Amino acid sequence: MSSNPTTSTGRTGRRIPLGSRRGRTALAGSVLLVALPLLAACSNGNGAEVYQIKPDAGQAKVGETWISNVWVVFDSSTGNAEVTGQVANTDPVPSNSIELTSVTIGGAAATIVPPADTSKLAPGVTASASSVTIPGLKSVQFGQPGQPEIELANASLTTGANTQVVYNFSNGQTATVTAIVEPNSGLWATFNPNGPNTGASATASGTATSTATATASGTASGTATASGTAAKATGTATATGTATGTATATATASASATH
Repeated sequence: MSSNPTTSTGRTGRRIPLGSRRGRTALAGSVLLVALPLLAACSNGNGAEVYQIKPDAGQAKVGETWISNVWVVFDSSTGNAEVTGQVANTDPVPSNSIELTSVTIGGAAATIVPPADTSKLAPGVTASASSVTIPGLKSVQFGQPGQPEIELANASLTTGANTQVVYNFSNGQTATVTAIVEPNSGLWATFNPNGPNTGASATASGTATSTATATASGTASGTATASGTAAKATGTATATGTATGTATATATASASATH
């Protein structure tokens, strides 16, 4: 038996010694082709499900700013859209901050929405309705829980199409990313392009009091009814009697309104 292992090329059936350079190259290429899908899955985290891996999204780099994994999530029923993705400051000096001042989606000005709870922001990151400041070696994951959001109402977008997302910074730099518009379902169902502050409610109350007195000889009985709304409340009361006496009825109404 030969001590040199061999493999078949598959085309001619001729066997090539693995000890040769050609044989080693063929084997290495086969191993790499098998490994690539596994590496792609691993890059999406241990929890990535088969066929549930999001492909590479829009990205751009300007100066020390690296923007990656950008998507536009669109709710076609409301016309609202949200930009997701990471904006990172790669400057090694923490004091060299970058400030994102505005974003446009398809040429329309979007709104920066800071998180209600800032405890999940990276140290030194600040967010307001007008800007997001990111120190060196820090990043913001827009659209993730506890992170700022970039939202656009009444967006003229088409699901499945590309759109331009432009990031403007206080130092005058601008980064343009070509992003795919996706529906807020499936892989993107966890994102909320309708914003965290929708569905606010308010309560109003109204009170009406009505008193009726009847004097007659005998006994008296009284009934009272009342109805009210947030804007106005009214009450009516009736009393009847057949004997000497006094009957008093009081009605109170409250109403709540939610909007």
